[in-house]
Amino acid sequence: ANDQLQQMPLPAFILLSTAIAATELNRARIGWVEPDFGNWSKTLWKLREGYYPGDIGFDPLGFKPKDAKAFAGMQTRELQNGRLAMIGVAGMCAQELVNHRTIVGTIEFYQKVYSGIDPYAACGEGVIC
Repeated sequence: ANDQLQQMPLPAFILLSTAIAATELNRARIGWVEPDFGNWSKTLWKLREGYYPGDIGFDPLGFKPKDAKAFAGMQTRELQNGRLAMIGVAGMCAQELVNHRTIVGTIEFYQKVYSGIDPYAACGEGVIC
């Protein structure tokens, strides 16, 4: 996972970059006031009235609570789950950097170890596997 972006074909990378740019520009258009370069100190980086960061109006399944207290609770849960997910991904990337195996390769390796099979038996002499 640590080098998959570099292995991505150029057309797919351009498509991915374009999609990310389009969604970020849409979010900026919805949330931020257009800068007035004549009076930039008052309009630059200013959010629109009534805009809440992250709320771009996309809720097709109706999960967003109407009550402000319930919304704050859901927002806190989403932030905590996102932080936990980032820690998990960082751990998986660190594991791949340390033992140079994918997550699935590591699981298969330890399945052999715990079942009593020598995981290095298939390796040739002097070959790192």
